[in-house]
Amino acid sequence: MVPAGLLKLSGSDALGANPWTREKPVASAFGLTAEDFADGRIEKQQEAARNEMVEYPWRMTSAFLLPVTAFIALYMHQSGDVSFLDPQMITNPANLPPFIWVAYLGASLVLGAIAAYAQTRVNASAVKKSEKATKIIRQKQAFADAKAEWHNDLKARTTTAFWREEIPRIAAAKGSNPTTVFSQEVAKLFAAWGWEVKLNQRNDDYGVDMFANGKDGSAIVQCKHLDTGPGVQDVRDLAGSRHAFSADFGLLVSIHPPSASRHNGFFSDKGQLEFWHLGHLLEQCITLYTKRTGEKPPQDATRTEFLNSDGTPIAWQVDESQAAE
Repeated sequence: MVPAGLLKLSGSDALGANPWTREKPVASAFGLTAEDFADGRIEKQQEAARNEMVEYPWRMTSAFLLPVTAFIALYMHQSGDVSFLDPQMITNPANLPPFIWVAYLGASLVLGAIAAYAQTRVNASAVKKSEKATKIIRQKQAFADAKAEWHNDLKARTTTAFWREEIPRIAAAKGSNPTTVFSQEVAKLFAAWGWEVKLNQRNDDYGVDMFANGKDGSAIVQCKHLDTGPGVQDVRDLAGSRHAFSADFGLLVSIHPPSASRHNGFFSDKGQLEFWHLGHLLEQCITLYTKRTGEKPPQDATRTEFLNSDGTPIAWQVDESQAAE
């Protein structure tokens, strides 16, 4: 890929991240390792830990219940007397079991306490494992969301809907105008191809939205986000600005190309101007998308309005009947 260029801003509007130069999210940036993705290992650990936590109250009860039950069963088997279990009989010392059985009962309670302590340790370990697994799962989800956002940002720009419909919505949300946002997106494309770009977002922009320098020389760029092609005055202004700033050429970028008139053809030939329409932008976006993702762009039937069947932009040509007049 061509090294990314430099994108600077002259004015107050924020550009936001450039999807064409932003690095693809990597797992390590989210604190994840290859083991965290191995065969659902983390999810299995979380399930096992939660099962331990659910069973903890029952295990605590069993820790005391089993030794005491064993003691009672042993006592009944040896003496056949269970009168000591009657609360009313306990008030009479004569009904209490011999000392040896009291010792056995105490021992069973100690064993129960030890077992309960062990279960508490097991539960504490399960809680830590569950918290760790939950954290990793959240990190994995954040990583997946970041990858999806990165991918979708690129994919969206290969469609005509983004350039024709989404840009006006973005502009409205920012309290800006579509041409301003459009020029920012065009600048990001130039920067992705290694150009040094300075956006001119001032109120008095002298007919220039962008100054660019690259291997093909210097250029001034005027962007127009309109439902129709730029008018004759737009072409004339661009020619004057190119001359005033001593740029090697001027570029007019719009959704639709200017009319193929003799006047515009003259400035194209003599004024060192180029006219780009949405087809040129889509071609650039599709190329970058394929390079960055290794995938084919999504299907979009509306591209045929701007691209030929081989994916090249539909050429802007001077109307021969007007040129012959």
